[in-house]
Amino acid sequence: MANAVPWKAADDSTIILELPLDTTSANEIDLTSIATPERFRAVDCAALSDQANPVLRIHEFDAFGLSRIKFCAISYIWKGNPGREPGEARGSMVVEGARDGDPISLDVLHHASIATINAKLSYLWLDRLCIMQTHRDDKAWQIQRMFDIYKQSGVCLVLPGGVGRLVGLDEETEWILRAWTLQEAIVSPVTQVLFSIAGLPVPAESTMGVLIIDRSHPYGDCIANYVVHGFSATADLRTLLRAIRVPSSNPHFKFHPMDASVPMVPRIFGDLDVRRRELLALADAADTVWSGNFWSRQALWQSSFLRTSKRPVDMVLSIMGLFGISLDPRHYRSDDRIPATIALAQEYLRKGGQAEWLIAGWNEPPDRRLSSFPQLPETTVAAPPRFSAARRDVAREADNSVHLDIRLRFSSQQAPYGSMDNDGYFHFAAKAIRVVKSSLSAPSSIMLGGAPESQTIAALDGTQWVLRSDEGLGLPETSTTNADKEERVLYVAVLGTGSRRNDTTGWDKYSRAVLLRQHAPRKYHRLPVFFELALSVAEGWRTIDLNMGPVID
Repeated sequence: MANAVPWKAADDSTIILELPLDTTSANEIDLTSIATPERFRAVDCAALSDQANPVLRIHEFDAFGLSRIKFCAISYIWKGNPGREPGEARGSMVVEGARDGDPISLDVLHHASIATINAKLSYLWLDRLCIMQTHRDDKAWQIQRMFDIYKQSGVCLVLPGGVGRLVGLDEETEWILRAWTLQEAIVSPVTQVLFSIAGLPVPAESTMGVLIIDRSHPYGDCIANYVVHGFSATADLRTLLRAIRVPSSNPHFKFHPMDASVPMVPRIFGDLDVRRRELLALADAADTVWSGNFWSRQALWQSSFLRTSKRPVDMVLSIMGLFGISLDPRHYRSDDRIPATIALAQEYLRKGGQAEWLIAGWNEPPDRRLSSFPQLPETTVAAPPRFSAARRDVAREADNSVHLDIRLRFSSQQAPYGSMDNDGYFHFAAKAIRVVKSSLSAPSSIMLGGAPESQTIAALDGTQWVLRSDEGLGLPETSTTNADKEERVLYVAVLGTGSRRNDTTGWDKYSRAVLLRQHAPRKYHRLPVFFELALSVAEGWRTIDLNMGPVID
């Protein structure tokens, strides 16, 4: 039975629940009447790791951090991979206030506890068990501190298939598509993926496994350390992401130090042919997040744009800590994604940040509600992100799996500073020029538009645009024809710089620019037309003040 009253543990924490778990049925968990709101809680791994007689012991702390306890934080998805066969799990837990999520498998918790103990840590932090799911203020308080929880954890343990069961490296999951997993995956000093090796012919003499993609490639393999021999293993997330990106015709899982191996195509974060964009974006973010350079923040924005969540507002709350921002969740309704995005951008710019999101998503269709951002996906409980407009094909983009190339691909020293108002207008200064669309078209292979003296520039879609450098920007419309008025409200504006690999010269720098339409005096919205221009092309353009906001037809 659960303890009748809270009691003090040796580490001066308060044990608020000690419940022997039934391994044959669903255990009901409810913290409503036993926990104190706005406190940190953690699960005792030693009590939970006994497979025959597991005990759920939850500690509550007045203070939290590495100086107080050593803990592992769990990253998972609310709705994970279903069981392959009914009743295959030994037992489970159902948490009051979170019944819409998968039941928590006791088997999964057992393996997670062993992995935590192997890492010389004592506690697990799992939001389902450590947040009062029925208490609005406790949830808001915890969300504001979520970044710190994962940052201060000794290890983040990733369960890609959810808490219902462990999945194998060759089984596809939706983990990489969920909003909260971006922050969880990259802020901890160590991030390990926990996966199943049950069913593999693991020799008794094998001491560890190795996923081998290509031995000749510097990132072509990934070590897997056994947690429970023959049943589970862990691998470093960053190493695994790098290995998955390497092309291979014969990936396999080797049982070190034996010669035995089995074919193994790693699909645990999705098939590379289908999820290439998401995999590369997360790999970029994981490799660069704590560099302190501008390109690392672009990688964060890029990966965040490819995710979805049950509640639209969580798309913002899940990344705010990555940019040093703390919004109060109680100020927003569940569908307040745009107001929360505006608030995040306002605070980030107020603190001196640059609009790196403009560079990260500059060549994607703009969101009609907030055109300085790329189109944001629809949010769902457990489904891939859905976009209403076609996006560029990344299947043919170069990727040599060398993570240091990120420094050049995300070069953004000139991403604009500025401010954002409550209507979502981003106010910034940029080099810009008035243009009209030419009746001529350019080959789609033209990427860098125009020489310095050219009067025409080419967009990435092959369209040609005539420069109207003899006319001032933002002047009152005086033309008498509708056609001329339509021409006079289109502008090309430079957002920042970028780099591209050149087989002859190494890396070429260029200006990244977009097409703007003026829909009111001094107010503009972005159109889905993009330019990569030689740096010299825009040298003579005027720098003007721009207000980029919602799309107004």
